[in-house]
Amino acid sequence: MVISPDKILSEEAALFAEPEFLDLFDLEIITGNARIALAQPNQAILSESTARRYFGTTDVVGKTFRLGQKVVLQVAGVLRDMPAQNSLRANLLVSYKTLKDYFEFDINQWGLRSAGSVFALLPEGQLPGKYDSRLKRVGRKYMKPEGQRFRELTLQPLHDIHFNTRYAGTEYVPAIAPAYLWVFGSVGLLVLLLACVNFINLSTARTMIRAKEVGVRKVAGASRKQLVSQFLAEALWLTALSSGLSLLLTHTLLPVINDFLEKQIALEWTEVIAFLAILTLFTTLAAGLYPAFVLTRFKPVQALRSRPLAISSSQGWVRQGLVVFQFTISLVLAVGVIVVYQQMKLFREKDLGFRRESILTVNVASESASRPAFYELLRQIPAVAEVSFALGAPTSDNNFDTSLIPDSGNPNASVDVKLIAADAGYLRTYGLKLLAGRFLEPRDTLTNAASIPFGERKYVFVVNEVVVKTMGFAKPEQVLGRRIQIGINNIQAEIIGVVKDFHTSSLHKAIQPMVIMNFPYFYHSVGLKLQTTNYPATLAAIERVWKQFNPNMLYEPRFLDESLQGLYQEEVRQFALLRIFAGLALVICCLGLWGLSMFLIERRTKAVGIRKVLGASVSSIVALLSKDFLKLVLIAMLIATPIAWYAMGQWLQEFAYKTSLSWWVFGLTGTGALLLALLTVSSQAIKAALANPVKSLRSE
Repeated sequence: MVISPDKILSEEAALFAEPEFLDLFDLEIITGNARIALAQPNQAILSESTARRYFGTTDVVGKTFRLGQKVVLQVAGVLRDMPAQNSLRANLLVSYKTLKDYFEFDINQWGLRSAGSVFALLPEGQLPGKYDSRLKRVGRKYMKPEGQRFRELTLQPLHDIHFNTRYAGTEYVPAIAPAYLWVFGSVGLLVLLLACVNFINLSTARTMIRAKEVGVRKVAGASRKQLVSQFLAEALWLTALSSGLSLLLTHTLLPVINDFLEKQIALEWTEVIAFLAILTLFTTLAAGLYPAFVLTRFKPVQALRSRPLAISSSQGWVRQGLVVFQFTISLVLAVGVIVVYQQMKLFREKDLGFRRESILTVNVASESASRPAFYELLRQIPAVAEVSFALGAPTSDNNFDTSLIPDSGNPNASVDVKLIAADAGYLRTYGLKLLAGRFLEPRDTLTNAASIPFGERKYVFVVNEVVVKTMGFAKPEQVLGRRIQIGINNIQAEIIGVVKDFHTSSLHKAIQPMVIMNFPYFYHSVGLKLQTTNYPATLAAIERVWKQFNPNMLYEPRFLDESLQGLYQEEVRQFALLRIFAGLALVICCLGLWGLSMFLIERRTKAVGIRKVLGASVSSIVALLSKDFLKLVLIAMLIATPIAWYAMGQWLQEFAYKTSLSWWVFGLTGTGALLLALLTVSSQAIKAALANPVKSLRSE
C-alpha cells in the first residue's frame, strides 16, 4: 500500500534493491541518480507510469510518500517502464536499507526465509558449477540441517528461471512448467493434424469425381509433375487463406487472450509471420502430398472409363487408419477434460479442515492500542458472529515459512514449518478443531504487547498433528508442555495445544508442520465470520467501522472462498483450454466422418438399391452402412484408453490430493464417441436407405 499526498493506492510491484542491482540489469534511468539513492535508506525510484499514478506527473524528484503505514520515502529518480514480459518487473524500486524499517525486525537471519532473490554476476567464462563446493560449505556453516540432510545453496542461471519450477516461489521468481507448454503446443499441433487428416480422407474419397479430370489433363499432355503441383497448389491456396484468417482472428482476440492468461503478450509480427509461413508450408505438404500422388497415378484409360474406379486396399487401410487416429486423439482429450473437471470438483468440495464459507478478510493497520476498540465495534455488528486478528487466513500468502527445532536437545535438527500469527478468535472464526490442550486466549496476546520490552515478551505455541508426528509422538497429548524453537528471532516457547490438521496451501502440497502463535505485531488482517442474508448492509457497516480505525489504508475486502479459487487459476486455465481443444477435435472428427461417409455411401448407392429391391429393411441397411465406421471408433477406444490413463495419471502426480482415475470416465467418453459417430454416419445412411431404388438402378 502506498499513501501519496492526495490518494491511497495499492502497489504490488515494489522491489527492495541494492545499488548493484543496476549493474546486473539494464534499466534506463530518466532522471535522478539511482545508484546513490539505492545506497541510502528511505529512497525510492519510480517508473514513469507509477510516477503519474502517484503524483499525476513525472516531475517527482524530491517528493515524498509513504510505503505502508510508517515508512516515508523520498523520490530520488524516475526510470523507464520495464517491458511487460520482464519477469523481474517493478513499478517501485526502494533502497534495500529501508527494508529493516519496513518490517521492523532484522530479516538477515538464517532461520528466516523471506520471499527475496539474490543475483550474482560471475566472471566471464565461469560456469555456476564451479562454485557449488564453496556454496555447500556456506550452507553447512550457517544453515541448520533438516534431520540428517543439510540445506545447500546453489546458483541458478538467469535464463533458467522462467522454465524451472524447482526454485519458483514468488512473483519475482516466476516459473512455468515446460511440460504445460509442450502439452498444449502438442495438442494444438494434433488438432491441426486432425484437419489435415480430414483433407486427406476427403480428397482421396473424391477420387472417383476427379479421376476423369486427371485423365483428360493427361491426355492433353499434362505430366504427373504438373498434376502434383496443381493439387499441392490447391492445398496451398486453402492453407494460405486459413493462415490469413487465423492471423486476423489472433490479432482481434489477443486482448481477450491476455485477459484470460493474465499476461501482456505482444505480437512480434516478423516472428509470427515467419512461423506462420513455416506452418503453412508444413500443413500444405501434410495435407496435400498424399492425395496429390494418389490422384495423379491413374492411367488415362482407367480414369476415363465409364465404370467407377476401384479403391485399392492400401488406400482403404490408410483412410481407416487416419479415422482411427482422429478419434484416438479426440478420446484422449475428452478423457482429459473429464479428469480435470473431477480434480477441479475436488478443489471445490474437499474438506480443507477450516471454514471457508461466509468468511470476509480485510487488511488492517498493526497498531495494537486501538485493536480492542476496533474488535468491540466489529462484534457489535449484528451479522458478525466471530472476529479474529491474524497475519492472514489459513491459506493466505501472508503466512511465514520458517524453521522449527522439535527437540531443544538437538538444535541441529530442524524442519520446515508454516507459521501463523493469530489471536484467540482464530479457532472459532475459521472453525478449527482442537484435539488437545487449549487454544490461544486473550491473556496470551497481552504477554507480548508492544509496550513490553522485547526480551520480556512471552509466547506460546499451538501446533498441528504433523508436528506431533514429526516430534515422534503418537498422541497429541504427549507434546503438551514441551518447548520448541522457531527460526524467527530464535523464539522458544511451550506447546499449549494441538489442532487437527488443516490446509495452509493448495492441494498441490501435502499438509506441512504448522505453528500458531501469539504475535500481535503481525496481526495485519482481520477475519470476520458472517451470518447474514443481507450482505450489502453488513458489508457497508463493516466498511464504516474499518475506516474509523484505518483511515490511511485502502479498503480491499475479500471473501475467503473467492481467495481460495485464486490458488487454482492455472488449473482453471488448463481446463478451459482443454475443453476448447477437445471440442475442436470432436467437431473436426465429426465433420470429417460426415464427409467421408457421404462419399463412401454414394459409391454404394446401387448396392443399397439392389438390397431394397430384394426386401432389405431400412434399419438393416443403416446398420450395414454404419458398422464399418463404428468398428474404427471401437479400435480408437482401445488405443486411446491406455494413452489417456498414463497421461492423466502423470498430470495427477502434481497434486498431493487428487481424484481417482475411474473406469466410468473411459466408458463414458467411449460411449459418447460411439453415439456421436453413429449420429454422424446414420444421417447419411438413413438418407441412402430411404432413397428410391428406381433412381439408383435406372442406368443398369
